[in-house]
Amino acid sequence: MLCQNRIGRRVAYFVRALVVIVLLFIPVRSAAQTPDPKSIVIDEYGITIEYRAEDQRVADRVAEICTESIPEIAKGLGLSEVRPFRVFLIPELEEYGKRMNVRFPSWGVAFAFMESQVMLVDVKRASNAWNTLEKVIPHELSHILVAQRVGNIPMPVWFLEGLAQWQAHQWSIAESWRLMEAVWGNRAPHLAQISNKLPSGEPRIREAYRVSYVAFQYRFDKEMELVPAFLNEIVAQNDFDKAFEIFWGETQFDFYARFSGHLVAKYRSGLMLFQTGPLFTLVSVLFVFVIFFTWLRNRRKLKRMEEQERGLFDDRSV
Repeated sequence: MLCQNRIGRRVAYFVRALVVIVLLFIPVRSAAQTPDPKSIVIDEYGITIEYRAEDQRVADRVAEICTESIPEIAKGLGLSEVRPFRVFLIPELEEYGKRMNVRFPSWGVAFAFMESQVMLVDVKRASNAWNTLEKVIPHELSHILVAQRVGNIPMPVWFLEGLAQWQAHQWSIAESWRLMEAVWGNRAPHLAQISNKLPSGEPRIREAYRVSYVAFQYRFDKEMELVPAFLNEIVAQNDFDKAFEIFWGETQFDFYARFSGHLVAKYRSGLMLFQTGPLFTLVSVLFVFVIFFTWLRNRRKLKRMEEQERGLFDDRSV
């Protein structure tokens, strides 16, 4: 049964790859063929960024981020040589998706397709949220480069998304606080639920991203130098599940159960409030409240004093 499941999973993987190449890669190439098309080639890596002339500013920034980020990302993966891939700047990805019958999340700025080695960047969304490119592009670069590192070996979504967030430095105090809220509200998905795909709906997807990041951090336990060695094992075994068990000495499902207990113990505990991130947020809110309360009280006191002085002045006038 396990062998049949693995064979079926590989067949499904290659079918998805073929669908992406046929339905996405070819249409993107045609979409890039606009009047006066332009391109930037990063010679060091053979990366081609294709865009319209009016999107020069976004294209230049994407090229800068790629040049700055790739060395660190590749090193973190143990990737010795980066192979060429393409980045397409699409004027408005939502409209493009409708024309090509491809559905993209409404909140995303960039998307990577690991099988076809293509990245799409929505120029409209990128322009509206300019600083997000500095986090989003490295995230998608991680997806592109990890595919070059391990080939077509299927890997769990939680692992890929946790790895990409770590490489893009996307975790923050706010994310820690929101994850705690999700755990308290029983909204945090189990790792098994985000093994093969992300849930539907933006709020659930964001919760899955947070769980993926914490699971990735928990698995490596701050020993991120082990990432290249683990990827080596995946390549050697040609199977993520087998490599996971050999490298870590436990099955994925054993890890899922252990991580579930860790997540509840850490993020549902009242002690979480005293950790740096949430405590800072809580103290900040209390500080603002105290300042506002003090201002309001002083204003009322000042008003009473003015009324008393006005009363004394009126008495003297009489």
